[in-house]
Order: sequence, then C-alpha cells, then structure tokens
Amino acid sequence: MTNLRCLVIDDEPLAIDVVVSYLKQLGVAHIATSAGGVEAFHLLQQQTFDVLFLDIQMPQLTGFELLKSLPQRPLVVITTAYRDYAVEGFEWAVLDYLVKPFSFPRFLQTMEKATRALQQLAGPIPADDNNFLFLRADHGWVRIDLETLLYIESLRDYVRMVTKTKTYIVHLPLADLTARLPPERFIRVHRSYTLALDRVDRVSQHCAHIGDKQIPISRAHRQEVYRRLGQ
Repeated sequence: MTNLRCLVIDDEPLAIDVVVSYLKQLGVAHIATSAGGVEAFHLLQQQTFDVLFLDIQMPQLTGFELLKSLPQRPLVVITTAYRDYAVEGFEWAVLDYLVKPFSFPRFLQTMEKATRALQQLAGPIPADDNNFLFLRADHGWVRIDLETLLYIESLRDYVRMVTKTKTYIVHLPLADLTARLPPERFIRVHRSYTLALDRVDRVSQHCAHIGDKQIPISRAHRQEVYRRLGQ
C-alpha cells in the first residue's frame, strides 16, 4: 500500500486526522487533504490520485456534486456520519461506504478492497504493496509479511498463523482470512488448513509437507491442489 496516492476530503479537521492516521499506520506515504469540495476539485485537476476519501455534506460543493464534476474518477470511498446516502453512493459505483466513526479494522477492509480493485485495473502491483496483512494479534495490531507465512490452521473462531519465525493466534475464521490472501499464492487444502503453495516441500498420501508439518489434503480440495502443485 506504500505507493497508493490518497486524497482525503472533509470539512471536519478531526475526520481528516482519523483517515490520515489510519493511512499512515498502513504505510501510505502519498496523502493529500482538502477541507472542501472546491479545493478538492482544483487538486484533482493538478494531481492524480488512486483513492478518494470523500465526505458528502460539505459547504459550497457537496461530495456528490464533486463526483458529478469529474469526468474521470479515482476509486471513491464515502466517509459520512449519515447512512441515508448509501443507496445514492453505490449508484455512483463507489468502492465502499464508511459510516463515521469507523474503526481501524473496518478501514483496513476498505484498503484491502482498494488494493484488489487497483490490481485488477492495472495488473500486478509492486510486491511490497500486496505482501502483508495487518491483523489483531498478541494484544495489538501486528504486520504479518506474507513472504514468511507457511500455513494457517483453523481453531474454530480463531486461526493459528505459522510463519518462518513466529506463530500468531488471530481471532478470525479460516475462510475469512483465506479470502484476504493473494489467491495465486495461497490455497485452502482442508476445512482446517490453508497453506502457501511455494512453501510445500513434498506431497505424499494426500498430505502436504512443509518442513516437519504434515498437512492433510481433503478429498474436496485434492483435484485443485494437485493441479496447482503440478502433481
């Protein structure tokens, strides 16, 4: 996410501060801000942005009026204290709709959605932009580099994420976490396991071996797993 160019548009300074703080936690370095729609309109004539974080109720030029004035738009995330604009927002094909006050985990979902959308539009993005997740673990938020991730094991409502150097316990279902991983690099192999394809040392008797760990491959997943592994 470090190469994303973001513009935060809001007439409330505290609301801008929240979004900027969240972006900085994710390593986004290219952040511009605007206190209103008119100023944002001029910025958008001068610079190119990947994602707009846009309030709706602003003086002089509302968020929707600003969108209407732009022949070409970046990805747009609505940030508003009002739920009433949701239908109109999605009629403008916005990427997401965040109702203030929104949490960092909710914002993180939006940013992961933005990363996927930009990747689809422009092809592969730099590896360091799609190579980590921020997750709540160890009584705080931790950055988990996907290059180090070996496999994930389900523990009912939690998962055990095993990397080269450390194990993390994360409060997420396996299916939800797997959906947030790059599908070309990770695959579900069992109701209880997702693994990194490039970390598999060998396959024998319907099991994948990663180091000393033996991971079962269920019948429902075998055909796709073996195809991906070239078996």
